[in-house]
Amino acid sequence: MSTATRATATAPTITGTAAYAPLLLRLAAGGLMLLHGLPKLGGIAGVQGMVAGMGVPAPGLVTWLVVGGEIGLGVLLLAGLLTRVAGALLAVQMALYVVLVHAPQGLLTPSGLNGEHAVLLGVIGAALALTGAGGASLDRARGRA
Repeated sequence: MSTATRATATAPTITGTAAYAPLLLRLAAGGLMLLHGLPKLGGIAGVQGMVAGMGVPAPGLVTWLVVGGEIGLGVLLLAGLLTRVAGALLAVQMALYVVLVHAPQGLLTPSGLNGEHAVLLGVIGAALALTGAGGASLDRARGRA
């Protein structure tokens, strides 16, 4: 008789000082997201006008999703809570920004690059979705880093 075994894939554990590399990424991306989102609360009508001007359906709802996403993902990343999910959502949100906001204006313009911040934040989000929170995080404290 043979016993069938089921292979399970587990993410490698990051150890030593490398465990703190995701912390640097989380602090940078989370801080930038908050810096982008919080000021929009004071000018939500302007943000909604911009969203409506792009022809996005349900601009009121989308505006709150954008602002809520920037603030909420910023807080989650800074805390290192639900980091893999927050990283994946950040990557998706930034991909949408590149496609809907930056690409129509041209990614390479005579005055320089356009949208590189969104690309970089999206790559950081994807990296965090793959690596997890690393050290010094609420995910680590919950045993889910």
